[in-house]
Amino acid sequence: MPTPPSLQALLTLLVALLCQPGTRALGAHLVPTRGCPSCRQEGGPPRALREPGGGETGTAVLALGEPCGVYTLGCARGLRCVPRPGEKSPLQALLQGRGVCARPGRNKTGHNPVLKNLTTAVLPGGSSVPPARSPDGRSAELAPCRRLLNSVLESLKLTVIQSPKDIYIPNCDTRGFYRKNQCRSSKGTRRGECWCVDELGQPLTSPDRGDASLQCDGE
Repeated sequence: MPTPPSLQALLTLLVALLCQPGTRALGAHLVPTRGCPSCRQEGGPPRALREPGGGETGTAVLALGEPCGVYTLGCARGLRCVPRPGEKSPLQALLQGRGVCARPGRNKTGHNPVLKNLTTAVLPGGSSVPPARSPDGRSAELAPCRRLLNSVLESLKLTVIQSPKDIYIPNCDTRGFYRKNQCRSSKGTRRGECWCVDELGQPLTSPDRGDASLQCDGE
């Protein structure tokens, strides 16, 4: 039986796919073309930014500094959709359209800091951070939220990026337990539903009637 790919490898592949300019055409099938403030013609209304050489039928893209995500239009050539600096839940931010189109940068070691920060933020205990421990001393890998997160990431395929269905990525703390606020991914400009849970993931409010702006006690 072939050895399944590691969790970190799957996450890195997913993020690389999200950030690559080659994925910019996906959003065009999910979200209607919108105006680009930086592309306003003199004396006229805003027009959509299009790739050079694309003509009137070219693919509309987002300009430098514009919000982006899995379900939005892609960034212009030479730009990537990345989490904003200081984002605590970078993968969730990209799924919810809270990224930003930016020029890719590398640190002095030649590594992409976005991928490193995303891996350590979503996977505490991976990369350069020692494994987190739950209150009873066990590895966070055994905690309920972490187990679900591992399962979700292992099942992610490229087709899920193209799917119009809601995506739920569990929001875990550094111990591997559930954070109080859980949300489904947004689709275009519509935010996903949110609900409150306890640290074991048991709902405290209904996910079916959750408000995207829901605030949970203690969060």
